[in-house]
Amino acid sequence: MDCTAVPPPPVICKPPYRILSGYQVVRCLLGSLLLVAALLKLNGLAADPVARMGIFSTPEFQVAVIEFELFLAVWLLWGKRPLGSWLVALATFAGFAAVSFYQGWIGQASCGCFGRLSVSPWYAFGLDVLVLTGLLVGRPDLKPLRENPRRGLAGAMLPAVWGLAGMVVIGGILLGMGHFAFGSVSAALAYFRGERVSVDPRLVDVGEGPRGEARAVTVTLTNWTDRPVQLFGGTADCSCTVLHDLPVTIPAKESRSVSVQVRLSGSPGVFTRRAAFLINDEGFKSVEFSMTGRVIGTASEGGESAPTR
Repeated sequence: MDCTAVPPPPVICKPPYRILSGYQVVRCLLGSLLLVAALLKLNGLAADPVARMGIFSTPEFQVAVIEFELFLAVWLLWGKRPLGSWLVALATFAGFAAVSFYQGWIGQASCGCFGRLSVSPWYAFGLDVLVLTGLLVGRPDLKPLRENPRRGLAGAMLPAVWGLAGMVVIGGILLGMGHFAFGSVSAALAYFRGERVSVDPRLVDVGEGPRGEARAVTVTLTNWTDRPVQLFGGTADCSCTVLHDLPVTIPAKESRSVSVQVRLSGSPGVFTRRAAFLINDEGFKSVEFSMTGRVIGTASEGGESAPTR
C-alpha cells in the first residue's frame, strides 16, 4: 500500500503583543497626562495648585481638584468601563477648556494647571482642545449607549459613582485630620509649605479701573510660630505700598489685617505685580504675595479717585 506523506499543518505565529485600539491609546496617554498634572499640583501645594479666583482660592477646592484628577487618571489607566471613563473625560476637558479660555481672555498669567510650572492659559486651552479632539476621534464602542441608553449609561457610570463616594470619604478624612492636627486646613497647608508667616489671599484682586486710580485692599497675615513676629517694612513704590499700617507685631498663633495701597498704572489690560512684607522672624525675611487687576483707561482730568476699600 502506497502511503502518501501528509504535510503537517502550517504553524501560525501569533504576535507576542496586542495592538491597542484608538481609545486604548488615547486613554493611556490621557491617564498619564492627568497623573502627571495631579502630582505636579500636589507638589505645587508649596505654591498654589490652581489659580486663586473665587472658589478656586479655598484649600478644600485645591484638595478636591487633586483628588479628582488622580481618580480619573487611575480609571483611564485601569481600562474598565471605557464608555464611562470616556464620558467623564470628555466632560472634564470641556470644562477645563472653558476655564482656560476664560483665564486667557481676562489675561491671567498662568492657568495653575501644573502646580509650580507657569503655563499660559492659551497653551492650556490648546492642549484641552487637542485632548477633546483625540477623545472624539479615538472614542470607544458606543453600541451599548445606542442600543439601550439608560442601561448603558448606568453601567458605564458605576465607577464614577463609587469614585465620587471615595473622594468624599478620603477628602473628609484629610480635612478632618488637618483640622484635628493643625486646627484648620490653612494651618495644615502652611505647615506642609514650610510657611512661618502666611499672607491671605496670596493673590489679591484689586478689580478694574482707569489708569491712575488708587485702591486700598486688605490682606491678612497669620503668624504660625510660637513667638511674636514683627512686620516692619515692605514694598514701597509708585504703584504699591504696604507701609501705611506698619510696624505691626503679630502675636504667636494670631492674625492681623494690613492695608495695601495700590495705584493702577501701566498700559490698559490685566496686570500682575509682586509685593512683599519684611518681617523679623529669627532674622530679617520677606513674605511675598501677588496682586492682579485690570487697567481700563485713564482717569479723568478732574483729579485722581480717592482710595476705596
